[in-house]
Amino acid sequence: MSDGEYHAKLSPSGAHRWMACPGSVVLEADYPDQGSAYADEGTAAHTLAAYVLQDKTEVDEYIGEVIHVGERKFTVDKTMAAHVGNYVKLVRELAAGHTLLVERKVPIGHLTGETGATGTADAVIIDTEQEAITVVDLKYGMGVQVDAVENPQLMMYALGAYEAYSVLGDFSYVSMYIHMPRLNHVSEYHISVAELLRFADEVREAATNVSDAHADGVKAIHSTREYLQPGEKQCRFCKAKSSCPALLAEVTEVVGGKPATAEDFAQFTPDAADELGSAGDNYLSMAMAKVGLVEDWCKAIRAEVERRLLRGDTVPGYKLVEGKLGNRQWTSQDEAEAAMKSMRLKQDEMYERKIISPTAAEKVLKQNPAKWEKLQKLITRNPGKPSVAPAADKRPALAVHTATADDFAALAIAE
Repeated sequence: MSDGEYHAKLSPSGAHRWMACPGSVVLEADYPDQGSAYADEGTAAHTLAAYVLQDKTEVDEYIGEVIHVGERKFTVDKTMAAHVGNYVKLVRELAAGHTLLVERKVPIGHLTGETGATGTADAVIIDTEQEAITVVDLKYGMGVQVDAVENPQLMMYALGAYEAYSVLGDFSYVSMYIHMPRLNHVSEYHISVAELLRFADEVREAATNVSDAHADGVKAIHSTREYLQPGEKQCRFCKAKSSCPALLAEVTEVVGGKPATAEDFAQFTPDAADELGSAGDNYLSMAMAKVGLVEDWCKAIRAEVERRLLRGDTVPGYKLVEGKLGNRQWTSQDEAEAAMKSMRLKQDEMYERKIISPTAAEKVLKQNPAKWEKLQKLITRNPGKPSVAPAADKRPALAVHTATADDFAALAIAE
């Protein structure tokens, strides 16, 4: 889940990135942490799971409860309760007869070199009879499916748990589980403690590389790119990928058909006065003009690989697999309805009912303008989100207000 009270720069949740690309930690330093509604929803689900597991209650008891995450509020509904309930069921099955620790902070400073650093494991199970430690991680997202096998985040949690609880027994192996209930996905990984400790050496080596990258500084990283290793996994959520010279070099080589040269980065390398400088703005303008072209090219490559594989051709390194299963549906709604009625389910349990949308209402009332005009007074619409467009776009530019010293002075006087 999230990191502990000491917000480790080398966190378990980012291990897939900083272990593979140590320079990314340095490049990301000037980028703000930006949360999202999806991340906050995940936090709410974790909070609910912790309530249920710690209080030994049932998840349905919390339906209707409101969970606050920052400025956002999440009401526990039947859907969230069902998903979290599946995770709780797995944890309880694994923990039966053993010691269960929920939302437990485990030390990671002995791995990363950051004094006092911790990570928060969703569930840790101590089995002294079988000499095993189990770590279970809840991932509430619906995007990328994540597996437990050789997962560095989970293995760091396991190392932290072993460091904290090895005094309780002579543990010989560890088990790690990732549960993504909204994707109906459970992945598990079992290794010996000896294998886990070998991974600890890899973490320490990667942490040393990050320390060296910090010592060399941003300018050296841009000019040498020795600490930058672009890749799909480590780049996916990296905040600095739009200004990463190594990623630019890789894209340039693939799209242009030849390796990038120093001249390609003349307008991108930070100057001594300002490590991003006006040169960075010039680069972004040039790159933005080509984004559509590159995206179209990427789509074309994906489509051609799929077409050839479907035709039975071989594309080295790739294969066809079954994708995500479609949504569940009744083979016969009438039979399902009859079956639920025989189970004496209540009306509100069997049926969902909600008012139609403004769009649907407009279609219904298109022959009665007077009634539609009355309904329009009850309609609101969120403003459009800021969107990047070429300067020649006919839409007017948005006025963006930047806070000044006077704004804060006025606020101080008001207080």
